[in-house]
Amino acid sequence: MKAIGILITLIVANTCLAQKKIATVETPAEIVFACVDRPGDLYVILADGHALKYDKTGKQIGKIKFKSVPTVFDPKDGTRAFAYFRASQTIESITPDLSSSESSPLHPEFAVSAWLVCPSKNEFWILDSADITMKKTRDRGMSIAYESEFSKGESDVKKIVYMREYLNFLFVLDNDNGIHILNNLGKDIRRIDVKAVPYFSFLGEEIYYLSDNMLQFIDLYNTEKREIPLPHPANFAVLTDERMFLVTGRTIELFEYKP
Repeated sequence: MKAIGILITLIVANTCLAQKKIATVETPAEIVFACVDRPGDLYVILADGHALKYDKTGKQIGKIKFKSVPTVFDPKDGTRAFAYFRASQTIESITPDLSSSESSPLHPEFAVSAWLVCPSKNEFWILDSADITMKKTRDRGMSIAYESEFSKGESDVKKIVYMREYLNFLFVLDNDNGIHILNNLGKDIRRIDVKAVPYFSFLGEEIYYLSDNMLQFIDLYNTEKREIPLPHPANFAVLTDERMFLVTGRTIELFEYKP
């Protein structure tokens, strides 16, 4: 059985390393965040506040300049992207080609101090750092539907760096305690115990994150795990059903990828 396990690992590794490199793209500033939308386009956020969008061939198809780096950026389904800025407590809705955006302040009555905000279809999830509660809006963001204590108040809010809704679950990245998984009422239902991972993303029914130059996958329904090695170390590795995008510094590399 041990030999079979080693053989499977080698096959997975060779499969990943054999992926064909398609293109390399250089950006004008360091990349601080990378993600993909549902159609498979790549978005990168630069340290100078620019957001750039690339298609699966590496062609740049969108660009916008924010006043600062977004606290949370979510491309959603490729229709309108979302950005939240903690310092100004504002939300921006961005056109698909990143040519323009609409900015609106977060209602102050929703949260004393909104640490993180992310979209939920036509609503928003809000993590309030004043009392460490998770809130969800209703009526297209006009009022609060419900709120609940987050992580039983045990998390240091300053270590909570990202959150995103996927498949009707809310995922919250806590650098001290791992990835919290909440139901659609904001109740903590389980946690993935990982330490200080830089980000997470999704592929089909799996969540994945980067650890020790390996992409670690967990099935969201049966909790089965798998892993694949990267061709080489990278700051970000994001996947679609056709591409692997590796991001390091100012460089984006595109590889063919077959799940």
